[in-house]
Amino acid sequence: MVRLYEAKVMHARLWPKKNSFTHSVFCCAIDLADWDKIGENTWLMGNGGRALYQFRDQDFLPKDIIFQPEGPGQAFGADSDKLADRVKSFCAAQGQILPPDAQITLVAMPRAFGKSYNPVIFFLISWDGELQCGIAEVNNTFGERKAWFLGKDCKQKNAKGEAVLKLRTPKKFYVSPFSGLDTEFEFILQAPDQSLWLGVDHFEAGQKTLISNWTGRCVPLTDSRLSWLTIKIPFLIFKVIALIHLHALSLWLIKRLPFKRKADDTHLQRNLRHPSPEISKQK
Repeated sequence: MVRLYEAKVMHARLWPKKNSFTHSVFCCAIDLADWDKIGENTWLMGNGGRALYQFRDQDFLPKDIIFQPEGPGQAFGADSDKLADRVKSFCAAQGQILPPDAQITLVAMPRAFGKSYNPVIFFLISWDGELQCGIAEVNNTFGERKAWFLGKDCKQKNAKGEAVLKLRTPKKFYVSPFSGLDTEFEFILQAPDQSLWLGVDHFEAGQKTLISNWTGRCVPLTDSRLSWLTIKIPFLIFKVIALIHLHALSLWLIKRLPFKRKADDTHLQRNLRHPSPEISKQK
């Protein structure tokens, strides 16, 4: 199954100065067993060719050498492996062998006009009718990636009695010039259905300093709906990248938040793939 979500991304900085914004996006939840069916009934979306919106296998969880490895080993399969195989390899490296009937769902934005960029993508993995584990892969604007595994020890129940995954973990990844590297992410994942809700919060010294979440509603995956979303949210990926830089500029020039350079604290940047030259040469 491939589902389309009309969504909003919300960021609220709580400390040291308050700042918040919300912007519209759209994304998909894709059962990896149906990867070859992406765009089956549409002209505007596909998994290759010249479709305006595309999902390409190697855009997600690609294999690469780990920069400054730390903690359990990470294995992403072979370069030629299908995405589902790389997910299984990664989970196995974290000690979780997925059963044959595991359903793997990717939540991400598509390539738009040939451009790919997702600040974060999620894999929600279910079996026995319930969410069991997941992966969050965060990307920064330097082209670096870092993946976290949310295993069975992360399972909780929400107020509706539904399974959610919650993990607070050291970040050690340069995402924002206004957040320290020795701080924590908190991922909160729940399986998408007719609605979408995923969260990534930020903690410094035990204090929640940033709230961010994706919310959305499932809409028909049709060319007419994609055409409307193209008008409503033109240049999807370019918009996301532009807003990241514009809000960073605002925090620096208007809010006067201290600016941290990426080349600082290189020793704290761990388990990266595709490390930028400015830090890889300092290893």
